Amino acid sequence: MRGAGALAIAAALVGCGCGPGWKQMPHDARFQRAAAPELHRRPEGESLSGDWWDRALSSTVLPFGRALSPGRWAEAAGLRKEALDVNALDEVPDSVWFENRIGRAPVAPQEIEHGPGAPGGPADGPLVVVSGKLEGATPGVVVRDSEGVVWFLKFDPPADRELSTGAELVVQRVLHHAGWPVPEMQVFELALDRLVLDPRAERKNRYNQTGSLTKRDLDSLLTNLNPSRSRRLRALASRAVEGEVVGPFSYRGVRVDDPNDRIPHERRRSLRGLWVFAAWLNNTDVRRQNTLDTFVTVDAERRLGYVRHYLIDFGDSLGAAGERAKYIGEGYEGHIDWVAMLGRMVGVGLRYPYWLWVRRTPYPSVGVFESTIFDPSRWEPSYDNPAFIQASARDTFWAATLLARFDRARVAAAVAAARYSEPRAAALIVQILMRRRDKLLAHAFRRMAPLADPDLRGTVVAVRDLEEVAGLPAPAGGRRYRWSVRWNRSGQPDCELERGEGAAARLDVGPAIRRARLRDADGFAGDPFLTVSFWRPRHGRSGPRVDLHLRVHGDRLVLAGLEREVE
Repeated sequence: MRGAGALAIAAALVGCGCGPGWKQMPHDARFQRAAAPELHRRPEGESLSGDWWDRALSSTVLPFGRALSPGRWAEAAGLRKEALDVNALDEVPDSVWFENRIGRAPVAPQEIEHGPGAPGGPADGPLVVVSGKLEGATPGVVVRDSEGVVWFLKFDPPADRELSTGAELVVQRVLHHAGWPVPEMQVFELALDRLVLDPRAERKNRYNQTGSLTKRDLDSLLTNLNPSRSRRLRALASRAVEGEVVGPFSYRGVRVDDPNDRIPHERRRSLRGLWVFAAWLNNTDVRRQNTLDTFVTVDAERRLGYVRHYLIDFGDSLGAAGERAKYIGEGYEGHIDWVAMLGRMVGVGLRYPYWLWVRRTPYPSVGVFESTIFDPSRWEPSYDNPAFIQASARDTFWAATLLARFDRARVAAAVAAARYSEPRAAALIVQILMRRRDKLLAHAFRRMAPLADPDLRGTVVAVRDLEEVAGLPAPAGGRRYRWSVRWNRSGQPDCELERGEGAAARLDVGPAIRRARLRDADGFAGDPFLTVSFWRPRHGRSGPRVDLHLRVHGDRLVLAGLEREVE
């Protein structure tokens, strides 16, 4: 029976040899996963440039280079090249860059609160300090616990307890369950007498220069963090990720010493779409400096493995900016925003920034974080991100399909993981995140139909309305859907078999299949492909469509491809 089925599929594919590419692709679970990475030797590794140079490059060198490039005007006109790390279903398959989680199956709020890895942070016992970073946006120390596990410990600004550590935890929980690789993290109360300085401990300054870490350095850091009378501090513990560190990755170009890195990073949807989550979480510092590549060994004998790509350091999220609260312009203008500065010079001080009315919340653990003035189309990271600049409507929509699944219960679970001591502060963060989410979804869905998750059962086809999934209000008169079914004939015009309208984006295409067979039984047997289109009418006119390309195989349907129309 299996052999007969395979022959039937082969015959159908031969018959449609002159058809579109989706007719000739394998239509199975391989859509959901990229090819396994090619094993190779460990890359030499890249040194992490000083923070001052990374900031100068992102805020001045790259913006001026882009301003002088003719390609900028094409981008401004919307002529962006589409992403390359997508499959025939217009999705990002699993890879070393991204792994589908909430987009593939529901995630319970309890799972989000728990997060990846074991709860609790470092094992009991002494924590040996092996290195420290005493300056910059996120001062902290690296320790080794009693089980030999390496952890990075970060602390809050002395005047704003829970601000930075809480922001890191919330963002880490969200990004992990959305699908991006991030380190394991937990918050815990650290007794300072657990810290034991390794005689060989080292420190790095803001210029990435290395020196000895002395007890005086460590005591100075801890004293300035304002511990409690019992010598305890709230700390964020970030577990060292798997593999050997080989440096950061850039948001443009490729890593030349990684044979698997063939797609320019600015052409990756998994990096382009990240802007939606950065805007939602107000993660304003998304730079090369806050990424990490590691070499994961698979064959120890031959020293072969592959590179995995992580996002790290989220202390500039929500209302936090590392060692301080955000100032009111962060997230609304770049750190050095040449366009905004020129506008103020031309306006001779008569034009006020639209964000000037932003105010700090009454809670030190929340800082400057709001949803009223927030506008997704005007949100800006502190430094230009090449992948964000290249993001198209399709990239934004893809990220929004993930964002729509973070309902209030799941958002509250992510915030609960941060263990804010003030319940009203936690409730405010949840409220702000939900309002920002709704604005981002409206922004992403305005040019594309919010229909996703195709479901095929026998000859019944259905899609989900993501606005309904997200709990957004329905338009006056309720949600209505239109559909059409076409026989997608190779080398000939499509033959429309059915057209209709209803209150659900669901229909049985069995009658349409019978019509196609009555029209030309032999022709349909050799070219058994249908295209089912769904759309929602908008303001009395036809809205953008979602086209599901289906192969008829006996008494069931197989999804062969998906295309979305952009208005």
